[in-house]
Amino acid sequence: MSDCDPWRQGSVLTTEHAKAFDLCASPMPDERVVVISHDCDIRSSQETTVEVIIGNVIARADPMYENARHPRVLHLTFFVQEQNKGEIYVELRHSNRRTIQKDEFSKHSDSPDPNLILSSDEKRALKQWLAARYGRPAFPNAFERRLKEKKIIYKKIAHILKPNSKYLVGLFFDLGEDRNCELEDDKPYNLSIYLVYDAIEGGILARESAEKTAKKLETLFYDAFGKPSEAAKLALENCGVIADTHFSLADIRKIDQWRIEYISLQNDPSDDFIETGKIPV
Repeated sequence: MSDCDPWRQGSVLTTEHAKAFDLCASPMPDERVVVISHDCDIRSSQETTVEVIIGNVIARADPMYENARHPRVLHLTFFVQEQNKGEIYVELRHSNRRTIQKDEFSKHSDSPDPNLILSSDEKRALKQWLAARYGRPAFPNAFERRLKEKKIIYKKIAHILKPNSKYLVGLFFDLGEDRNCELEDDKPYNLSIYLVYDAIEGGILARESAEKTAKKLETLFYDAFGKPSEAAKLALENCGVIADTHFSLADIRKIDQWRIEYISLQNDPSDDFIETGKIPV
């Protein structure tokens, strides 16, 4: 592949190319194959494969799966350039990753599908989602167990976030000095929650929506664990909102994003909680 190669991360294989690699069923009405290798890796002679994900076309995008909010599932919006047909929505799952030998890829696929275009925002979401696969933080096992004890809390958090997720950039948990500590059962974690919202696109509406959401989360945690003065397991000290324009790199280094994974837990409820460092090999 040359430096002027047309392939980029987020490019989509044509139907013919996908069939040539035996990646999709014919006539492939509900599937799209999206390239996820980094642009530089596609061009590098040191890389021998191109990585793709087989995605499914869906009726509409779910806000809870947009903008890299969920670590295992991503909903992308592609603009259909041909005859201004509007948009299509594609669901990506890490379990549908495939690799293609680069020499075979070059032989059978000269250019991506020109009709499916990703906006810059959607490309950024794809990059963040791919990075989150391995880069998302692992909170202390004791903290996770305390949340898990309140089994319904994952679903309730998702239920609170979903209606107001359009302008939500992320939900961040701050455990302060106990960020990496496994506390004894008789010592509560002191938690601060921050909802970061898109101030540029959402403006006042986004701020007001985030404030309402923060109030509901505060009530949820108080009901589940008690108010800070009485909490024995988890004490919610603060639940506030921050505009993304005021959320600094220093903030990101001190606190961690908490991503909704309740759906994967719900789909496989028999799975036990796996502690950090105890994943079987």
